Amino acid sequence: MKKSGGDGAVDTPVPIPNTEVKHRSGEGIPFVGENSELPGFFFLCRFWYNIVMNKINFIFLRSKVGENERFKDAEKAKFLDELNAHGDFKIAPDGQEIFFIETGGTEEQFRSIYEEHKEPYFILATDANNSLPASLEIATFLKNKGKKFYLIHGTASEVKEQLKTENFSKKAIKSSEFKDAKILKNKRYGVVGKPSDWLIASDTNYKEAEEILGAVLVDISTEEFLDEIKNAKPVLDPVIFEPLVNEKVSKEVIDGALIIYAALRNIIIKHDLAGITVRCFDLLTSVKNTSCLALAMLNKDGYIATCEGDVPAMLTMALVREITHQSAFQVNPSYINIEKKFAYFAHCTLPLDMCLSYEFDTHFESGIGLGVKGRLNLGKVTIFKINRNLKSFELFEGKIVENLKKPNLCRTQVKVVFDEDISEMFTSPNGNHLIIFYGAHKQEILEKLTH
Repeated sequence: MKKSGGDGAVDTPVPIPNTEVKHRSGEGIPFVGENSELPGFFFLCRFWYNIVMNKINFIFLRSKVGENERFKDAEKAKFLDELNAHGDFKIAPDGQEIFFIETGGTEEQFRSIYEEHKEPYFILATDANNSLPASLEIATFLKNKGKKFYLIHGTASEVKEQLKTENFSKKAIKSSEFKDAKILKNKRYGVVGKPSDWLIASDTNYKEAEEILGAVLVDISTEEFLDEIKNAKPVLDPVIFEPLVNEKVSKEVIDGALIIYAALRNIIIKHDLAGITVRCFDLLTSVKNTSCLALAMLNKDGYIATCEGDVPAMLTMALVREITHQSAFQVNPSYINIEKKFAYFAHCTLPLDMCLSYEFDTHFESGIGLGVKGRLNLGKVTIFKINRNLKSFELFEGKIVENLKKPNLCRTQVKVVFDEDISEMFTSPNGNHLIIFYGAHKQEILEKLTH
């Protein structure tokens, strides 16, 4: 279910948020879903013609994080082989341009080149290596810019079917007003470092955050964080976690993760914060470790703690805490099946108080440091995320039916099934993260946040 700014229910063509953008088929000509059907038909026929003529021009985007290039090459080759098992497609420079998002962390690469290419933008997301969350961040960026886009996602066989049938979702979205709730009045939240470079659609206006939600956002420099790490003393006896030492995660790595926890806790106390979001990937190079365990522990302590400097995710989790009085899990949507109404969600950190049990592994993207591999309760959950503009949000209810163990996703993984339509996760996304928490709270959230 999607709620966004404006009164009542309105039909909004998707994925074309801005109908006043000029198009190369003519000045001010309408596109798909608008009054005139011809221009949209022209564009779609041009795309269909290229596919039928076996012409695709892939633009491959891959993150430099991690060192397992051979594995990534093998996965891409396998996907392309399966996609073209029967010779249906031919890669050609004059074919339909499709941005192939191989991994997460590629959003900034897309932003640096997208203006060199023409609309509509076709974004291909696979079911592995955080391709989908990166694609959703890109799609949100294009939506915010008023650009036309199509998101193609799934396994190789599912993508092939979409390419052959031009089966892209064009559902309308409904709107209602997000009220100025000020639920977080007088609470302070720290932004440690700044949002990760790939969060190209998740910047938040600090003044609006205070005016709408009441939240005061406080910038904390990376230098201050690193100084705290350098000088911090452990606040927990490391022996507590010794049973979790394994061949991938040494005692030294755990000790380092606990120092990061102590440093963040010191920052929270020093700045009188209710929560933080951390530009965490920089730690991979500066201290050769991660903040995954630190964030997991801080959430259990009752603070809000999110990764990648994602401010909307932090504020969403803060709203969940205020409204439902519980911790929440910041996730990457890793695979979504709209027709069968289920999705895989994953991340390398989650609140320890949400776990039935947990163990340690390396951080997925980099293969170093510490990631938390937790097992969650099966049952009803709510999935929620506010947009960077604080005027719209995604809200769904589902059920966790399985804890997964897939090798090509972040360490904690769940499968969630839905009874409702989830196509708007594609057609009008709100960035690359969603927030999951236990219980069916959709109505409660709506009552608090909408008129």
